[in-house]
Amino acid sequence: MPDDDRSTGRQPQPEGQPSEPAFRRPYPAPSRAGYGYRNAGRRSAAVPPELLEDRTRRLSEVLLPAAVILAGVLIVVAFGFIISGTARDKKQAMPPVQPPALADVPLNPPDQFPIPLPSASDSPSPTPSKSASKPPTSKPPAPFTGSVTIARTAIPAGVNLANEGTRDWVHWGEQGTFSMERKADGDFAILEGPPTAPRFRHAFSPQRFVWSGGSPVSNSDGTPTGIRTCGKGNGFTLSAPAGTSTSTLKVYVGALAGRGKLTAKLSTGGPTATASFEERGSNLATVAFVVTYRAPKSGKINLSWVTEDSFDSDCGGVALEAATLR
Repeated sequence: MPDDDRSTGRQPQPEGQPSEPAFRRPYPAPSRAGYGYRNAGRRSAAVPPELLEDRTRRLSEVLLPAAVILAGVLIVVAFGFIISGTARDKKQAMPPVQPPALADVPLNPPDQFPIPLPSASDSPSPTPSKSASKPPTSKPPAPFTGSVTIARTAIPAGVNLANEGTRDWVHWGEQGTFSMERKADGDFAILEGPPTAPRFRHAFSPQRFVWSGGSPVSNSDGTPTGIRTCGKGNGFTLSAPAGTSTSTLKVYVGALAGRGKLTAKLSTGGPTATASFEERGSNLATVAFVVTYRAPKSGKINLSWVTEDSFDSDCGGVALEAATLR
């Protein structure tokens, strides 16, 4: 079988040319001297002298501080040993303290006294905490809506309307059923509401009303007159100025065979006050109601004196004589 040129490594030869010997290499052998090899072995790498000096310098920088620290530690340890040895020698040199004999110690030394123990009563009371002494939070006060009170009082035998009504005064019935005698310079502070029927003039009041400086009757030495009404639900209404200052309106009323009810209320709202008075007999009985009031702002006090019950089918009801304002 012919040889393969690729397997033998020979170059193909043209026909007619003599072939080279079989032991000759097709390519020249590489030289080993060009790759840094010696005949005796592999060459070692050369170290520059600068690197050697830098390594020596770094080593000295590390070793010198370590040596200083080690020397300091040794000095401290040696100093500790010296101090502990000195303290041990002093302790051994001190003689031991001998306790006194029991016979030499008195049971009750004369210069000592028993110390009393504190009792429970002597212990100081605990200081109250700040939270306990703190006042409770209170709600803000409600806005003032006014005040009205009614007091009942007896009537003296004689009533001077001019002295009592410093702001205004009114008397009813001196000249007729619908007549009103009043303070001339009272500026009509006391006013009567629309009259109700029936309405009668009477002259049998047990008191006498006197005045001066009135209009249309300037003076009166004492009159028992007034007005009255009959039947349940009938009566009289009055009004007077109200403000933030306390005012007093005093009304002189009566009852005959009936029970009357007085109601006082501010036009600005707020509380209402009531009072009652009755007379079951056929004679006129009188009483005075003192109305004290104060409003949160300017307004009026409104009064109604009405027959709440009639004890006489003929003409039982209430009466009205006078009123004063101060």
